[in-house]
Amino acid sequence: MAIKRNLHNIDIAIRTLIGITLIYFGFVDTSYISNEMARWLLGVFGIVNLLAAALRSCPIYALAGINTYQK
Repeated sequence: MAIKRNLHNIDIAIRTLIGITLIYFGFVDTSYISNEMARWLLGVFGIVNLLAAALRSCPIYALAGINTYQK
């Protein structure tokens, strides 16, 4: 079963930047956020964004019927 692409290149770039930033604040530089649970949630959300960008498909977009990909 192939994953259908539903993310535009700009969407992929934004998700990559957001993912890297959230991983940085969640796991690398922990001095900005003191709550450990919030840091973990931010880090995990960053990983999910990087996965969606790498796969060029967002499962939430697929469930909502959103498609930003244009050929």
